[in-house]
Amino acid sequence: MLEWRDAMALDNGGLDRDHQEEIALIRRFLVLPAGEEGRPLASAVLEELRDHSRRHFLREEKVQAAIGYPHLAEHRAQHRRLCVLLDEIMEQVQAGESAFSFGYVKQKADQLLPFWFLDHFAKADLRMKLHIAKAQLSPRNGQGQGRDAVR
Repeated sequence: MLEWRDAMALDNGGLDRDHQEEIALIRRFLVLPAGEEGRPLASAVLEELRDHSRRHFLREEKVQAAIGYPHLAEHRAQHRRLCVLLDEIMEQVQAGESAFSFGYVKQKADQLLPFWFLDHFAKADLRMKLHIAKAQLSPRNGQGQGRDAVR
């Protein structure tokens, strides 16, 4: 089961809280019923996850810009692809014409959402950890760096 671990901490602040909330939203989705009664709840949780993720991605990109993160453009492109993926899942959940089709989409999303989070986190977000730590230790240098840049 997808769960937060202390080893996942990036900034001991806003980014970590965002990641914890994303995990909680994914876990809420995973326990929803795959029958027709789960469709409205699934739509609501996915909408909340999408909106939360978009806010988080903007916050993360702002931190990356503030600390001069060298992979910002690549990371931003990944965020855009993840937003498209979430939109596609939402459309499929809402468009399912039968309980069977919703159940199928729900089953696929149950597999995809934890993978999406862990894959992006492990391959992209963890790459920031060293850069964030350096920025938190640096005194302000007129470019917005220092502990406040990553809060």
